Amino acid sequence: MFNSLHLNLRDFGLIILLFLTELIRSALFLTFWPLYSVNFLGFSVVAAGVVVSTQYLSETLFKIAAGYHLDRYGRPVLVTGVLVSLAALIGLYHTETQWCMILLAAIFGLGFAPVWLAVISQIAPSGHPDRASRIGLVFMAWLLGAGIGPVGINFILPWGFANTFQMLILLWIMATLLVLFIPVPSKNHGGPRISLMKQLNQIASKEWFVKLLLPGMFLQTLAASLLLPILPLYATQILGLDSRQYGLLLTCGGAATVLFLIPMGKLIDRFSLKAVLTTGFTLSAIFLGTVPFTHNLTAVFALVILVGISYAIILPSWNSLLAEAIPAEHQATGWGLFSTLEGLGIATGPALGGFISGLIHPAGAIFFSAMILALMGLFYFFYPMDCLLNDRE
Repeated sequence: MFNSLHLNLRDFGLIILLFLTELIRSALFLTFWPLYSVNFLGFSVVAAGVVVSTQYLSETLFKIAAGYHLDRYGRPVLVTGVLVSLAALIGLYHTETQWCMILLAAIFGLGFAPVWLAVISQIAPSGHPDRASRIGLVFMAWLLGAGIGPVGINFILPWGFANTFQMLILLWIMATLLVLFIPVPSKNHGGPRISLMKQLNQIASKEWFVKLLLPGMFLQTLAASLLLPILPLYATQILGLDSRQYGLLLTCGGAATVLFLIPMGKLIDRFSLKAVLTTGFTLSAIFLGTVPFTHNLTAVFALVILVGISYAIILPSWNSLLAEAIPAEHQATGWGLFSTLEGLGIATGPALGGFISGLIHPAGAIFFSAMILALMGLFYFFYPMDCLLNDRE
C-alpha cells in the first residue's frame, strides 16, 4: 500500500514525527494532565481544563505565523518548534505553580504549531499525482497518534505519575533527535519576500476562498465537534451502553476511518474530486442521521462504522480541495490559515452541541450535525467548483 505512494526516507521520517508528537501531546493533555494535576498536584478540574485548552488554543493561534515562517526558512522553524515544546514539557514537569503551567502550555502549543504544517506541505505538495492518497496517509498517522496516546498511557500510569511524565519527555527527546535529520526545504528561494499580511490578503480576497472554501471550513469541523459533548451522554443514557461498550464503539468508528483513509485517497486520485467529496458528505449525513432511529446495539455499531468510512472519504477529499486552492509557493502558510479557520468550528461546536442537547434532546445535536453534512453535500454538488478552481489564479 505504501509502495504505490512512492515515499522516500524523508517522507517516512515526517510521518513518524507526526505520529510520535501527536501521540505524546494527546496522551499528555487528554489523559495524563487531568489526572496528574488533580490527583498529584491537587489542582481543580477547572484548572486542569484551562491548561489543556490553552495548549490547543495557542497552537491554533500561531499556526498561520508558523506556516509563513516554514515557507520562508524551512527546517529551522520545525526544529525550533520541537525544541521549544521540549523545553515547555520539561518546565511542566518541574513547576507546581498554576500560572506557570498555563504559560508553559501556551509555549508548548506555540512549538507544536509547525509540526502538522511541515508534514502536510512536504508529504502532499501542490501538483503531486498521489496527493489525495498522501493526505490520507498524513491523517492516518495523525489519527493513530491521537487515538493510541490517550489510551496507551493508561498502561504506563501504574508506574506512577513521575515515571510516566519522564517517559513522555523521553519520547519527545526521541522526536527531537528525529527532526534533526529530516530535511524540510523552504519554498521561497531568492524571490521577493511577501509579508504575511499580504499573503493572507491574496488568499482571502479570492472568489474561490470566499464562496467555495470559507463556509465549508467552518461548517465541516462544526458538524463533527458539536457531537463531542453529547456522545457520552447519548451512548450511556439513551442507548444504555456501559463504559467498555462505549469505548469499543468509538474504537470501531475510529478504526474504520483510519483503515479506509489511504484507499479513499486513491479513489480521489482517480475520480472527480467533486463526486467523491459530495458522496462523502451525503453518506455521512445519511448514516449519522439514521443513528437516533435505532437502539439495536448491532445496528448502532454498523452505523458508526459506516460513518467512520464516510468520514474517511471526507477527510482526504476535503483537504485535497483545500490543497488545490493553496499557492505552491505558500503551502505551509495556506495550510496554517485553513487550519486556524477550521479551529474556529472546533471551538464553537461543543458549546452549540451542548446547547442543542439541553434545549431539545441529545438526538437533536446528531440530527443537526447530519443536516449540516447534507447541506454541504448539496452545496458542493451543485456549485461549479471545478470552474472556480480553474480560474483561481
